[in-house]
Amino acid sequence: MAAASGEPEVVVPAPPRAGAAAFLVGLGIFLSRIVGLLRERVLATYFGTGLHADVFAAGMRLPNVLQNLLGEGTLSASFIPAYSALLGQGRTQEAGRVAGAAFALCWA
Repeated sequence: MAAASGEPEVVVPAPPRAGAAAFLVGLGIFLSRIVGLLRERVLATYFGTGLHADVFAAGMRLPNVLQNLLGEGTLSASFIPAYSALLGQGRTQEAGRVAGAAFALCWA
């Protein structure tokens, strides 16, 4: 079939092992979920459902929250320029307030 401009349409074939690669990715995700389920079961066995379990769960979740917000660009695109500009102007107290507000948003 020809394209609208009169040039022939270019068909890019799929890599020969695309199905196998997709299967391996799916298998990895499935195994990750199974291991996560086993991890939660072991933690529930040892900690139960009390204060210690909640503290442990929060401690395990904290690095992921910081990575999602700061490392993957969501917050860093707005936080870092504003914070550095305030520090560059010598407004350290206001910079501290901005940092405190940003990290408060991470915990909300």
